[in-house]
Amino acid sequence: MDQCTVSGGNFLLNVVLARALGQDEYGRFALFLGAIFTLRNIDWSLISFPLSVRLSASSGDEHARLLGATALLATALGLVLMVAMGIGIALLGAANLLLPACLCYLCWQAQETSRRCLLADFRYREAVAGDAVAYIGQALMVAAMLKVVPVTLSSTLYIMSATFAVGALVHGAKLRIAWPKRAELWQLPREYFSVGKWSLAAYQLVQFRVQLFPWLLATITGTAATASLQASFNIANVMNPVILGIGNAVPQIAAHAHRTGGMRAAMRTVYGYVLFGLAPILVICFAGVLLPNPLMQAAYGPASPYVAAAFCLQLLMVAGVLDYVAEMINKTLLGVQSGRLVFLVNIIALVVALTLALMLIQPLGLLGACLALLATNLVRLVIAVASMIWQIGHDRSWKQTADASSAETGDSRV
Repeated sequence: MDQCTVSGGNFLLNVVLARALGQDEYGRFALFLGAIFTLRNIDWSLISFPLSVRLSASSGDEHARLLGATALLATALGLVLMVAMGIGIALLGAANLLLPACLCYLCWQAQETSRRCLLADFRYREAVAGDAVAYIGQALMVAAMLKVVPVTLSSTLYIMSATFAVGALVHGAKLRIAWPKRAELWQLPREYFSVGKWSLAAYQLVQFRVQLFPWLLATITGTAATASLQASFNIANVMNPVILGIGNAVPQIAAHAHRTGGMRAAMRTVYGYVLFGLAPILVICFAGVLLPNPLMQAAYGPASPYVAAAFCLQLLMVAGVLDYVAEMINKTLLGVQSGRLVFLVNIIALVVALTLALMLIQPLGLLGACLALLATNLVRLVIAVASMIWQIGHDRSWKQTADASSAETGDSRV
C-alpha cells in the first residue's frame, strides 16, 4: 500500500504534466527525472541499502544512534550530489532550472531518507501518511495550479519541493533518532561503503541501462519521441508498486534468513514474497497487452499523439514481467552479500542494451527502443537465474568444506 501511494502519485503527476505540457517540454521533464533517479540511486546504494541490512542487527539506544549517524551521512552525501547536479544543469545551459532543481533534489533526499529509515525497520504502515503528502500531494497541487495559471517545469519543481519537505517532516516525527558516538560516526561510512559498493556499481548500471533509451531517442529522433516513450512507461509503471514494494523488503528478509540458515533458507523465505507479487504483475501485463489503446486513451485523451504508441505499451508490459523476476533475484543476491554477481548481471545487460539500442533506434525509432528494452530484460533474467544457481552451488560447497573442517578439528581434539 505504501508503494502504491508513491507510484500512484508519480503516475498522476506524469499524466497531468503529459496533458498540460507540449511533447518537447514533457520530454525534457522525463530526462530531468532520469537524472534525479540516477543521483537518488547513489544514496540508495550507499545509505538506504546498508541501513536496511544493518538495522535488523541493532536495538535500543544503538538503533537510535544508527539512525542519527545515517541521517548525518545522508545529509553530507546529498549536499555533494546537489553540487554535482548543479554543475550538470549549468553545463546544459538551463540556468532557469538551477534553483528549483537543486531545491527539489534536497527536499526529495530528505523525504526519501526518512522514509527509508522507516522501511528498514519494517514500519511500512507508518510511512504511508508522509508518502501520501509528498507524492499524491504534488499531483493534486499541480492539477489545482493548472486551473489558475499555466504550469511550467520550474513551477512544477517548486511544488514538488514543498510536498517533499512536508513529507520529510511527517516521516521524521515518527523516528527516534539519537546523536551518534564519535567512533560510530567515523566507522559507519566505511561499513556502509563496504556493504553498498557493489550495489552502487550494479544499480548505477541499471539506471544507465534504463536511461539509455530515452536519452538516445532524444539524441537521434528528438524529445517528442522521448515523451511518447515516457507516456507508455507511465502506464507500464503501474507494476512499480509491486516491483518496488516487494523489492524494498527482499534484501533485509534475505539477509536475516541467510544469517540463520544459509542460501537455501534465504531462497525459501524470499520465494513466497516473489510469488505474492507475481500474480498482480501478470494481471497488469495481460491488461496492457490486451487493451493498450483504451488504456492510452483513458490516460491521455482520444486525440492525444501518445495513443499511437499503444504497441510500444504492449512490449513494455512484457518487459516489465521479465524485469520483476530478474530484480527479485538481484535483490536476493544483494541481501546475501553477493553484490559481485549482481554487478556482473547488470554490466552484461548494459552492454546488450547499448548494442541493441544503437542497432534498432536509428531505423525504427520509438519501436526500436522498446524492442531493445524487451530483449535486454530477457537477457538480464537469464543471467540472473544462472547467477542464482551458481550462488546456491557455491554456498553448498562452502558449507560442506566448513563441515569437513569442523569434523577434522573435532577428531584431532579427541
